[in-house]
Amino acid sequence: MAAGAPSSSATQPCDSGLRFTTSGTGAAMGLRLMAVEVTNCGTESLQLNGYPQVKVLDAGREQLDIAILDGSGGIATIDGFDTPPQPITVPPGESAKSAFVWRNTHASEGPPLVGKHVDIATAPGDAWQPLVATSPESTVLIDLGTTGRLGVQAWHR
Repeated sequence: MAAGAPSSSATQPCDSGLRFTTSGTGAAMGLRLMAVEVTNCGTESLQLNGYPQVKVLDAGREQLDIAILDGSGGIATIDGFDTPPQPITVPPGESAKSAFVWRNTHASEGPPLVGKHVDIATAPGDAWQPLVATSPESTVLIDLGTTGRLGVQAWHR
């Protein structure tokens, strides 16, 4: 892919058989919601039942000390976000979805927490991979303010 060329999920590498992507973040009055997708680009079906494993990293790729919550953790009420995990099968060439939710608010005098990178795995013990922004105008940016909390939606189809 040429430098500066728009990326898409179809052109992102998939050496491990999985590709994690996001098309950006929706924001309203301090509430942030980022859609996440895992694509099975392997040759066998992927079995999921739970929540993505998430590490939020700063610009220098150091892990931020934040709470990663299963579901919304009371951050916001969003239809379907707190639906419990259920077993799903993702055939080759298909995808499953998740999302992250957080608030960009400043509740203390400490410096704001800003994630510039995310490493993600499908389940505990699975290999970590980077979450890749797929549209030219999107980036991976998790601007937590001083809240230090990120809600994670269970995998679903």
